[in-house]
Amino acid sequence: MDDNVKKKNTPIYLAFLSTLWMLGPLLGYLMSYSFLKYHEDPSTDPGLGPEDPLWIGRWWAGFVLQGVLLMVCSVPIALFPRRLPGRARTTVKQREGIHLTGLWAALKRLSKNPLFILLIIYDILMFFGSYGHHMMLPKYIENQFRLSASEASLLSGPPVYIALMVTTPIGGYLVYKFKPNAKFLTGGLTVLKIIGAIGFLLLMIPKCEILQMSSYGLDEQGLILEGPCNTNCSCSTNVFTPVCAGDGKTTFFSPCHAGCHGKINESFTDCSCLDSYGLEENYSTEGFCMDHGCWSQALVYTITLPIIVLIVNLLNVANTTIVLRCIKTEDKSVALGTFEMVTSFFALFPVFFGAVVDSACLVWEKSCGQTGNCWFYDITKFNYLMHGISALFTGFAAISMFAVFRLSTRMSDLYKEDEDIRKIDERTDGTVNAGET
Repeated sequence: MDDNVKKKNTPIYLAFLSTLWMLGPLLGYLMSYSFLKYHEDPSTDPGLGPEDPLWIGRWWAGFVLQGVLLMVCSVPIALFPRRLPGRARTTVKQREGIHLTGLWAALKRLSKNPLFILLIIYDILMFFGSYGHHMMLPKYIENQFRLSASEASLLSGPPVYIALMVTTPIGGYLVYKFKPNAKFLTGGLTVLKIIGAIGFLLLMIPKCEILQMSSYGLDEQGLILEGPCNTNCSCSTNVFTPVCAGDGKTTFFSPCHAGCHGKINESFTDCSCLDSYGLEENYSTEGFCMDHGCWSQALVYTITLPIIVLIVNLLNVANTTIVLRCIKTEDKSVALGTFEMVTSFFALFPVFFGAVVDSACLVWEKSCGQTGNCWFYDITKFNYLMHGISALFTGFAAISMFAVFRLSTRMSDLYKEDEDIRKIDERTDGTVNAGET
């Protein structure tokens, strides 16, 4: 794209493309919200609802729909010509870089470019900070605010991507309109990322009353759920069926762990473990205590988050523009490919992020000697880990962008056309002859 438009127009085109890209995840979250309300197996009635911890929504339906849409969209893309008509961006230097020797020379130039290296580091750190948080966000909202999986999907994805779809074109237009220099853009990005780090810390504040799970202590595996009253009951954590004691405050992992021996309608009776907690009532009911959710705090969180996203990502288009301008024209393709390669290399980081957050798990699913999903989190630890790690990496990203700011005087005019391209445009009137391609 950058080779087929004037450099002064690049920010507005980048903003437009980025906005369209964000439309995909937004629609994905909306589809997730719709499909997760239906059971994964359409041929059976599970006898439970989306609010039940055992509920598994129709997770596979989105993949089917997306696969069909991708095949449909690939048809018009396949009809594009091998080379787009328009501005002649192919120079002699670019043709020389098509062989392996030219590739090696380009990589050597890029490795000696401190601005390019710092921008890669910045990108990696921002990827760690933002993507890790975004990956864990639905799980956090579901557990912190006690909402269903479909509700958590609706509150975690669309607000963020709508904010990005608003701020990206605004930022692109501002850069296009006022054409700030590299020092202003890198300085602005530094300040915005500092705000982002502070914003992640502020997101720790909205939270619900902590939901306690009854236990007999804590070991390296998490909560100890078995005690004298249920030792001989052969209780397992294979199935999570929480029950609330008659006091309305004490939650047990299952009727078995509560020592219940009978059931009348939706209430479990003769629950021997309730005596050990000094409870007079010996019955319990299905579901968590305080299972009504915490919508007021959830709304505070989901309103604050997109506001932070709106501010922090205002100049994101400038980052791509700076990458394209801090390198030689003939190195552009190699530079963008290197960026993509490095990002893909670190794509496994969210797995590490998830492993760190899972250290807050108190009760794991155990089945056939294997560990499965986490049933119950120490939500306070979950909160601090998820937002603290994101704030830390975003802060480091701000430091790396500040280093780019200090070196930004090395960059030439971000919006000036290359001399060789202007000469070709004047000679060809913006077209490329068949012999030149």
